[in-house]
Amino acid sequence: MNQPGNGGSHQVLIIDDEKSIVESLSSILREEGFSVFSARDGKEGLALFEHVKPRVVLLDVWMPEMDGLDVLRHIRKKDSDAVIIVISGHGTISTAVEAVKMGATDFLEKPLSIEKVLEVISRSLAGKGNGKNRRDALKIEVPTGLEVCKQKTLAKSIVVYGVGLHSGVKTGMILLPMPADTGIVFEHVPDGERIPAFIDYVFSSGFASSIKGRDCAVRTVEHLLATCHMYGLTNLLIKVSEEVPIFDGSAIDLCLKIEEAGVVEQDAGIEPLKVTERVAVPNLPEGKYLSVEPATELIIDYTLSYPKPVGVQRYQFSGGKERFVTDIAPARTFGFLKDFEKLEKMGLGSGGRISNVIILNDDNVINTKLRFEDEFVRHKVLDLLGDLYLLSRPVVGKVLAKGTGHLENIALVKELKRVFYKN
Repeated sequence: MNQPGNGGSHQVLIIDDEKSIVESLSSILREEGFSVFSARDGKEGLALFEHVKPRVVLLDVWMPEMDGLDVLRHIRKKDSDAVIIVISGHGTISTAVEAVKMGATDFLEKPLSIEKVLEVISRSLAGKGNGKNRRDALKIEVPTGLEVCKQKTLAKSIVVYGVGLHSGVKTGMILLPMPADTGIVFEHVPDGERIPAFIDYVFSSGFASSIKGRDCAVRTVEHLLATCHMYGLTNLLIKVSEEVPIFDGSAIDLCLKIEEAGVVEQDAGIEPLKVTERVAVPNLPEGKYLSVEPATELIIDYTLSYPKPVGVQRYQFSGGKERFVTDIAPARTFGFLKDFEKLEKMGLGSGGRISNVIILNDDNVINTKLRFEDEFVRHKVLDLLGDLYLLSRPVVGKVLAKGTGHLENIALVKELKRVFYKN
């Protein structure tokens, strides 16, 4: 067992059976002012934890005899407040989700980035995402000005499971509080690449909105971003693999999870994008249009015209979180059976199941009972709310839409950025 380092303000216990990792982490953390202890297996780590009662534990998952998740379970029984950061050389989103669900504060993948280790420790010690990062691994420029609203983050982490709509893969997702001015950022597991939820990173917008970084991509982000938009969440780290879970095809499960975790205001403000002149998507096919014009609040007026059994539906949404939760969030993804068959041939849509999408044939809904008579157009509003939030700030204006989808939504967002973001 190692003795304390240079007497820093926080004690860190490293439990890992890889000598090189223990030595390099110990050296760097001591340079940063931490008192460092280390153990090479789970049993030794538990004994040292009892003796030292450290503020932070860096815990490897894969160790002989007693794995990291067992150690995590024992530590949490003894101490509900310690910061426990699980690390793994074979990271998957299921491991990360399971670790956080069991009480881990965060999850890191090997090979470890020292910058990220220090950032996660600093953020975790700050508590509730209101502190400042020791190092800013990634930061989105957040516009501020005279007409601002408070930035917000979660009061605590959220863990969710689900299936990817297009991949069909069982997946999970962890939403972590972040400090002010961070923005909403996705972190790909296991690669660790971070991708801002910003229009510049959008790479696919046909059947869903997806973002891509240098090497990794995250698909189907629109329902999550719509929920963040309506709850005013501006700073989050979202750990996920290749696709955000579809849940039941709507955003209501996300709303319930956010309500359970709670939302906290932060000291910094963010200036909404206030539309001051009409902006329209040019050169759309006949029968489609999409524009936004000045208004005193966010309004979406959407007209949907589909073949039977959908027909023509129109819905106007305005108001805030409460109306979103009752009237928009429950509206589910929908599609015609023949379209899902085409998607399957393209290698997409394999996660679409009886329980998480509305499936139609030429005459009827064939797999479920509608939650609203006009559920289809309400879901289009949900998608649009999510795509608009790829501007990384709330929007104030009236959107007029007819027959449009993600492709046109993204075109509008690009136009808004071109007109209202000054380089």
